Amino acid sequence: AIANMIIGAIWYSVFAEPWLEGIGKTREWAEEEQRPMDYVIAFVNSLLMAFFLANVIAWTGTSGLVGGLTLGFFMWLGFNGFSFAANHAFEGRSLKLWAVNTGIYLVGLLVMGAILGLWQ
Repeated sequence: AIANMIIGAIWYSVFAEPWLEGIGKTREWAEEEQRPMDYVIAFVNSLLMAFFLANVIAWTGTSGLVGGLTLGFFMWLGFNGFSFAANHAFEGRSLKLWAVNTGIYLVGLLVMGAILGLWQ
C-alpha cells in the first residue's frame, strides 16, 4: 500500500499535464483543490487493493516475482483496464486520459504483485 502511494505521487507529478488536460482542469485548480480526505481515500484504496491482491495470490498459490507480476497484470487488465475503457468511452474521454488513469493502476498492481509474490 505504501509503495502504491509512492507510485501515485510520482505518477501524477510526471503525468500532471496530460491528466489535467484530459479532465479539463488547470494546475491552479489542482493546487487549490487538494483536500486531506482525498489522500485518506487514496491510502485506504491502496490498502484494500493490496489486501485483495494478497488474498488472490494466496488462493491461487501464486509465488515468486514472475507469478506476482503476472497476477498483478491480469488483475489490472480484468478489473481496471477494461472497466476504465468502458467508462472513458461513454464519457467521451481520450485514450491519453485512459492511459494516465489506468497506467497508475497497472504499475501499482505490478509492483504490489511483485512484492507480494516474492513474500510468498
